[in-house]
Amino acid sequence: MNLLPIFDALMLEQNLTRAAIKLHMSQPAVSAALKRLRATYEDELFIRTAKGLRPTERALSLHPSIHQALTTVRSGLQQTPFNYRKAEQEFSIVMPDVVETLMIPGFSEWLREYAPGIKLTVLPDESEMTTRMISNGEVDLIIDYLPVESPNYVTQPISEEELVIIVGKHNKKIGNAISEKSFQTLPQVSLLRGNPMGSPMERLARPQKLQRNICLRIPHLSSFPYVVSTTDLIGVVPARMMHSAHYKALPVRMLKLPMSFPKVLLQLTWHKSQTVNPAHRWVREKILELYPTLGK
Repeated sequence: MNLLPIFDALMLEQNLTRAAIKLHMSQPAVSAALKRLRATYEDELFIRTAKGLRPTERALSLHPSIHQALTTVRSGLQQTPFNYRKAEQEFSIVMPDVVETLMIPGFSEWLREYAPGIKLTVLPDESEMTTRMISNGEVDLIIDYLPVESPNYVTQPISEEELVIIVGKHNKKIGNAISEKSFQTLPQVSLLRGNPMGSPMERLARPQKLQRNICLRIPHLSSFPYVVSTTDLIGVVPARMMHSAHYKALPVRMLKLPMSFPKVLLQLTWHKSQTVNPAHRWVREKILELYPTLGK
């Protein structure tokens, strides 16, 4: 059992020196423990590279359950509730740029006033390594319009949002409604194909094989209103985005989609090993509590 915290530290740090510092152990002691771990699991577990230690597939498969068990034990030993006013901790959150625009300024301001020791690192949702980063402890939370498809993750809804068409107020070619045929032929702005997560609209349109006249692709959904306000392009975004203070002043109109689409569900996702972690639970609950008021 005393080898498991060492394995966990090596997985999280992927560097022998940093793991030794984190464990308050000498490097020779950690090296000796790694040797015993390799013998126990009959696997190399970590391969030395120029950048540090690279976990093997065996190590990656072992880590979620070991990390969860250690988190549960550590949580059980903690006798006092998480004191966010005095805590010194950093949380990393993966989220789309539009959620960052709506949420982070207000959330950061709240933390500065009530929990000044809590720091945030916001990461883009464009990396295919996101789930691996969470599994390795490099990311605490994902906020996105789709959950992570894995039994190792827990998902909780944040809000349900309607998709709307946005049109520049100067665009005299478009009235107060758009037909489905017009929607498929009108010039549109969309996200780059290189974005693996895709926009909410693209995710819904893809299974239906909906034809769209994409004339411009850009990397950030939060830029759509600015593009639409100065061109004849149309775009599709979550309605809450356009009700926010960031975009209300722009010369942009909102129209209903001509076809039936379900509302998109913005969700909070985390690795199940963090479910009982008091600090992690606190930041999740605070996001759920504050999100409805942020960005307005």
